[in-house]
Amino acid sequence: MPEEMIDILNSDGTPAGYSRGRNEVHAKGLWHRTVHIWAFDTKGRILFQLRSHLKENNPNLLDTSCAGHISAGDESRNAAIRELREEMGVKKRIEDLEYLFEATHENVLNDGTYFDNEYYDTYKITLNDEESEHLVPQPGEVDDFVWMTREEFLEKHAKNPEKFVDHPKDYGWIQSIQHT
Repeated sequence: MPEEMIDILNSDGTPAGYSRGRNEVHAKGLWHRTVHIWAFDTKGRILFQLRSHLKENNPNLLDTSCAGHISAGDESRNAAIRELREEMGVKKRIEDLEYLFEATHENVLNDGTYFDNEYYDTYKITLNDEESEHLVPQPGEVDDFVWMTREEFLEKHAKNPEKFVDHPKDYGWIQSIQHT
């Protein structure tokens, strides 16, 4: 399988006009675009994925419901729909996505050998009861899914932040959600 190609950005988020393979992107810390999708069920609970124990970065940590790179030439919403299908086994339409915000993330991982410099679009999606009960974790990407209320997340994250992938803007948004 060929390596995923990713469009490169300048540090200000503007397109740099070229693409590179995923490995080079992270070896050199090239800026690129990704998507984060937060899934909620009909009761208002938030879905977290437990990253696969096989992942190069952040294995066995709780993370965004679903996330991924935007492939070269693709668009954010299309990438979000693709990631939902691949990582969760959920088929949704672009119209089902609620755009929330754009954020940046700079991180150095794996003893300084992996650089993650990204602009990411964040979406919210609501899963119906059938979808919520029949999630299919993508082997090698996701080991499990965990549902939490907003309050459960805030309590667990406050007590054990090391069990979560660090997403300050996302978690700030979750904190701001009004209790229902």
